[in-house]
Amino acid sequence: MKKFIAFCLLLITVSVTLPAFAVEGSQVRYLGGTAQGVNAGVIGRLNTTPESELIFEYSGNKLAIPYDSIRSFQSSEEVARHLGVLPAMIVGMFKKRQRQHFFRIEYRDSNNVMQALVLEVPKHMPRTLQAVLETRSRNLPAGSARANRD
Repeated sequence: MKKFIAFCLLLITVSVTLPAFAVEGSQVRYLGGTAQGVNAGVIGRLNTTPESELIFEYSGNKLAIPYDSIRSFQSSEEVARHLGVLPAMIVGMFKKRQRQHFFRIEYRDSNNVMQALVLEVPKHMPRTLQAVLETRSRNLPAGSARANRD
């Protein structure tokens, strides 16, 4: 019994003290996709101020996506660490579980080829980004799901 209690305390301590690997502030992490020249894991920021395109700026480079070429987008969130049922219940009693927020965008490039990218965004950004894309992306197919929150 003492070993079990010690294990639970260790688990709580580790989950509380481990730093989150989530993006912060205005940072955005490119997790993957079909964009040429962008490496998975690179951190940058999204610039939504131009009226004609969404720009992902990273390491002195940029990926510009014209709003008119966006075909769909979707936001989702997942628990940052999967602990199992019992540890999750114990940790949940002491602190809120951290979540990662993702945004997936599908668009056509200048050669009319479908492209996709998946971004990890800070928790305040999905609603803002969704509003910008809904307002500026006029060529979404009729009846398509513009965005989903899981």
